[in-house]
Amino acid sequence: MTTPLLITGTSKRVGYELALSLAERGYEILSVNRTDTSPKHPRIVHFQADLMDRAQRERLVAHVRTRHDALRGIVHNASQWLDDSLENLEAMLRLHVEAPFQLNLELGDWLKKAGRADIIHICDESASRGSKNHVAYAASKAALQNMTLSFAEMYAPNVRVNSISPGLLILKEDSTPEYVEKTFRKALLEFEPGAEPLIQTVAYLLESNYTTGSNVVINGGRHLRKEAPLD
Repeated sequence: MTTPLLITGTSKRVGYELALSLAERGYEILSVNRTDTSPKHPRIVHFQADLMDRAQRERLVAHVRTRHDALRGIVHNASQWLDDSLENLEAMLRLHVEAPFQLNLELGDWLKKAGRADIIHICDESASRGSKNHVAYAASKAALQNMTLSFAEMYAPNVRVNSISPGLLILKEDSTPEYVEKTFRKALLEFEPGAEPLIQTVAYLLESNYTTGSNVVINGGRHLRKEAPLD
């Protein structure tokens, strides 16, 4: 049996690159998403589950408990960015709040068995400032960010619990030149950084022995660009 790092939302973009990069750094990875798509690497094992479904989350918990001695950590990366509606708010709360809450609680003892483990919540920089165009999304990520504080206190000292709040990382493939220009002008560092800043931050938190209950913002100085157009 192994002691893997469980990463959710690994089918594409940042999650895909994160799982692959950490596997290359030597971590055993349990990749989880709702499709059968996963990075290919000898140290990556994939488990297909829709984390919006409670029964499938319970199936994941049972899999971890029967197949692994302990967990090195959980990186909650699974995310959806949906338009504002009551239905979408409920969906994002299930994915961004209910799923991490359940997995953290029901796998807490498996994390503690590792001796040293980490929980990392991937949030969003809008969680701290709000977003007039994406109220539901920002609210759900704010709840996840706040949950970091509670679990950090609950699971100290052996399980470190932190969150990361990125701004722009990877542009959408259908981004227009106008959208790209507007997006770049929101930050002091006006470029597309890719997944690497988040990967570096996750790697740091996994190795840090004195960081818990923290939220690391990686937004290119967006919070200082007062004249930037609002969301």
